[in-house]
Amino acid sequence: MERVNLIFLHGFLGRPSDWALVKAYLPFGDVHIYTPDYLKDPQLGPQNSFETWAENFVKWTEKVVGGTKQNILVGYSLGGRLALHALEKKPDLWKKVVLISTNPGIEDAQHEDIGRSEERQKRWLSDAYWAEEFAKSPWETVLRNWNSQPVFKGGAAEPPRVETDFSREVLSLILTQWSLAQQRNMREVIAKYVQKIHWLVGETDEKFMALTEQLKNQIRELQVDVVMGAAHRVPLDNPKGLGERINKLLK
Repeated sequence: MERVNLIFLHGFLGRPSDWALVKAYLPFGDVHIYTPDYLKDPQLGPQNSFETWAENFVKWTEKVVGGTKQNILVGYSLGGRLALHALEKKPDLWKKVVLISTNPGIEDAQHEDIGRSEERQKRWLSDAYWAEEFAKSPWETVLRNWNSQPVFKGGAAEPPRVETDFSREVLSLILTQWSLAQQRNMREVIAKYVQKIHWLVGETDEKFMALTEQLKNQIRELQVDVVMGAAHRVPLDNPKGLGERINKLLK
């Protein structure tokens, strides 16, 4: 049996260690697990546009993981948005793409002009504000304020984030370079490659449950799985449930 490769992409302010509890529920042997820290690799960091990142990530995967057709890409939140770009760049490289708590993008015209739509402009102003906060505010203050956002309501406590584990400059750049306001509407990509995609959302994540319901109405073939006992931070809220779902894909 050809070996299966699992590649995990963490979210914003995430660490490769965020997947540790999920990995504990996965089989050993023919399953090889990779958790790249794209925040610390200039070729995979926000110095790149979404498109350039996807090109570089495909090259990284082919070099480090291999070009096998048994690659399963798992992305959470920002990692899910990046995974969508990797899927679009080279669909044949991925057997499955698991998207967790992922935003498919703002539904309007393309983003040549950030101010084109009210929603896109609103998101840009929000992300620009947070970029400034992560660049200049005291670490504990910005962490507390970030974690108090409504989208994180009802989930497990965020694990400790040590300032020295991150580059403030990189975090700030992510929020502007990879802002949702800068991202294309990826629904056409999802529809085109829907047979490869497995969509996961936390049961009590109100915002993303609503997004998922809307997306399911638009793309009826989409495989959607609701993870019980989880809010937005599915890998932290219910690592066992997530691990079990990935196991089903492996089988």
